[in-house]
Amino acid sequence: MKNSLLHLALCPALAALAAANAPAQALPPIAPVKPQGLPIVRSYQPVQVPELRVSGSSRLHGLIRAGTLYLSVRDAIALALESSLDLEIERYNIVSAGWQVQRAQSGGPLRGVTGASTVAVSVGAGQGVAGIQRSGGAGSAGGIATVSGAALIQQIGPITPQLDPVLSISSTFSHQTTPEDQLILAGANELVDTFRTYDAQLQQGLLTGATVRMAYHDSYENESAPTDVLNPTSFAYFGISYSQSLLKGFGERVNGRFIRIAGRGVARSQQQFRARVIAVVAGVLNDYWDLSVAAGDLQYKRRNFELAQELLADIRKQIAAGAVPADDLIAAQSAAALQQQALRVAANAAIQRENAMKDLLTWHGIQDPALDAVHIVTVDPLAVPDIDDLPPIAELLATARNGRPDMVLARMAAEAAQITATGTANGLLPNLRVGVSTYNFGQTGTPVPGAGADPYFAGGLGSALGEVLRRNFPNERAFISFSAPLKNRQAQADYDIDALSHRQTQLNMQRTLNNLAVDISNQVAAIRQARARYAAAVESRQLSEKLLAGEDRKLHYGTSTVNNVVNSRRDLANAQSAELAAAAAYVHAKVALDQGLGLTLERNDVSIDDAMKQ
Repeated sequence: MKNSLLHLALCPALAALAAANAPAQALPPIAPVKPQGLPIVRSYQPVQVPELRVSGSSRLHGLIRAGTLYLSVRDAIALALESSLDLEIERYNIVSAGWQVQRAQSGGPLRGVTGASTVAVSVGAGQGVAGIQRSGGAGSAGGIATVSGAALIQQIGPITPQLDPVLSISSTFSHQTTPEDQLILAGANELVDTFRTYDAQLQQGLLTGATVRMAYHDSYENESAPTDVLNPTSFAYFGISYSQSLLKGFGERVNGRFIRIAGRGVARSQQQFRARVIAVVAGVLNDYWDLSVAAGDLQYKRRNFELAQELLADIRKQIAAGAVPADDLIAAQSAAALQQQALRVAANAAIQRENAMKDLLTWHGIQDPALDAVHIVTVDPLAVPDIDDLPPIAELLATARNGRPDMVLARMAAEAAQITATGTANGLLPNLRVGVSTYNFGQTGTPVPGAGADPYFAGGLGSALGEVLRRNFPNERAFISFSAPLKNRQAQADYDIDALSHRQTQLNMQRTLNNLAVDISNQVAAIRQARARYAAAVESRQLSEKLLAGEDRKLHYGTSTVNNVVNSRRDLANAQSAELAAAAAYVHAKVALDQGLGLTLERNDVSIDDAMKQ
């Protein structure tokens, strides 16, 4: 057979069995399932994370016939992709990267940087004696209800505002009795105060660095002060505020950097998965052809042993007939013993290669009871093409730069480092924030007889809310705040560290590119060297076959010796093994070149999407 190796002959029925693969059973997904139902409910429910998949599909069992697994290259790759634990781990990384994007899109501190939310509530300033005292600084801290969030641990660079709307609701109920030394205010030596407050706030951060807030507060107070004009009283407040950072923390470029990095994290995990798939496919190819070579070598060794046995039997007959001297029996026995030893070595090597292949085909490797007693037969022949037809080195390098996962990952690392440096560069700027707000008050109550209360303020909470909506007591406020560290050494150091890290990623990318050129050149040289070695091995095997045929004819006519025939058969056996080894070296070099170019999947018709769905 021209430029190909003899392989174990398969009858058409076995080939048909190998082609009639049973359809693979779909495996359950690993992606978490989001809860269903109304948004107000499902937003607070955990996702359902599926259990670990502990077994592969049924494809493997469908390929076993009468204790023999007839395995093609395509089937071996498919089974390995389904059964690789390394790939299963990488699949979880891709799913997790998608959730990292959602985490980044919500804004706020990074994962692992804690935050706090504080709530302070009180009666309205001026609401009864208690409100007057609190607004004047006596008693507990007064003021309108506020809800604020702040990072307790600072992350590097400006913190993205909380981009998901946050609704905060709180209520306070209180009954207290306090001694009074200001009789002019309370009109009594003690003040019995019962009040309740209700607060609500809706806050939304924007990628521009702005924060929009709506706040509502109402409180009810009933106190025992004879000096009150209204008692009990209701106080209401509603306000809208908008604040914007103008220097540090300004703009989508800064506040959206972690979203962009998380998006690249998805692409990075996909490239890492692709690199792992390439490694798995390359490993399967190498093991498959190693098993094929081991089976071919075993076939050669078995045939050589049979020929040695035939020669030994023939020599015994010739000695009995007196045609050859008795000393020739020793040479024939020695040759048979050597061939038997070589057969045992080849059989052990075939078993080892078979076990290595079994380890790739199921989740449980060689521990799978379904494979324990199964013999694997490789149905695809090992062949070396007539020509390599390799493109120029420059074209190969361009292919590798665009197709190799490590090159893509190096570029992604440089891009992520640049985005990070952009955020810390913005952190060098001072804090300058401006804001505007508008808010309205309303207060009503039950007039105290004889206190001369204005009838306009008579009523309950509804009347107070009416005052708010009518804007009877409007208020507007604008502010500007500025702060800057005088030395700013921390921000400068943070930026310098990230800028230097960006330079390092650029250098790493260039180093990867330089190493790539060396790798591709070496792999091309290895291909050419392996082809030359294979051509020489084929020629040597052919010459050995001719020499053996000549010695057999000479021995038949009595012009040669048993030693010459034994030596010729030994030379042929060595030439056969050398040819197999040379073919294996060529195939391994071709697999390595495809892997170096990033073309392993395309060469073997492997789809990343299909591998991800396994």
